[in-house]
Amino acid sequence: MCYTIQLLCSLSLFFLTQANVHHHTACSTVGSLEGIIDSLSSTVEELTDLAKQRIAKLEGPICSEHDVFHFTTPISTNATQIKKRTSLPEDCTSIYQQVNQTKGIYKIWPHFLNHPISVYCDMETLGGGWTVIQRRGDFGNPVENFYQTWTAYKTGFGNLTREFWLGNDIIFALTNQNNMVLRIDLEDMEGDQRYAEYDEFLVQSEMELYKMSYKTYRGDAGDSLSTHNNMMFTTRDRDNDKWEQNCATTYKGGWWYNKCHHSNLNGLYLGGSHEESAVGINWYHWKGHKYSLKRSEMKIRPVGFVSRKEPQK
Repeated sequence: MCYTIQLLCSLSLFFLTQANVHHHTACSTVGSLEGIIDSLSSTVEELTDLAKQRIAKLEGPICSEHDVFHFTTPISTNATQIKKRTSLPEDCTSIYQQVNQTKGIYKIWPHFLNHPISVYCDMETLGGGWTVIQRRGDFGNPVENFYQTWTAYKTGFGNLTREFWLGNDIIFALTNQNNMVLRIDLEDMEGDQRYAEYDEFLVQSEMELYKMSYKTYRGDAGDSLSTHNNMMFTTRDRDNDKWEQNCATTYKGGWWYNKCHHSNLNGLYLGGSHEESAVGINWYHWKGHKYSLKRSEMKIRPVGFVSRKEPQK
């Protein structure tokens, strides 16, 4: 539409210029051109009104913390959207740097998304500034179902105050706007806690099947993500793993399966030891394939983040 308006305005200017140059020899032509210009001006006004109406439609309410996330359309370039983008932080680290150090739900606007989203910010762990991308835990019955489809994992599901998956499109946007570190906090049914951190954590776009990669590991939980490094995402209805069967169907989750897994943080919530191997919230290098963890939380923040307060592990 912007192109149409520009074209009409250019035509109007051209006709007006020609009319001025030949005014002394073509009065009758000028009169004709003035009529054309009047008509074009009216058309421009109508198109401008239509554009304003469409922009107004974009001004409606955006998602709450309980919404399922849908962010797959291209970034808008209209002035209203650009103004809103510049007024919102791009992640929880940006919120932290604005002297807001309280954990909870905030609205951010990452690059590569066409409008803002709500996220949960962890402002306590190891100095804060974390954008949480996944959480599992016992928050009462029924627990969130993580045996979901490709579309569900693409857009996100769950409740930001309880269990959720933020969405692969959003994780892609967050990890591609800054060099990120991933932190995974784990807890077993006895209350023991472990963690794993991965530098340069990156998730590619849907065109690349949300391929995940990282550079280095540190922590005390053991590196149960190494098997999944450089793997594509697999769900029950989209098999991108290296096994002849579908790992997601067999092990009841959605993950960067290989053939198949050493970690399965989106598996079934089974609450401790279980008989069937590898179907629970498993972290093999800590508890093996027959122990489902009580809690897991995945969160990201830029590499090199410096906290302004005492860190908490």
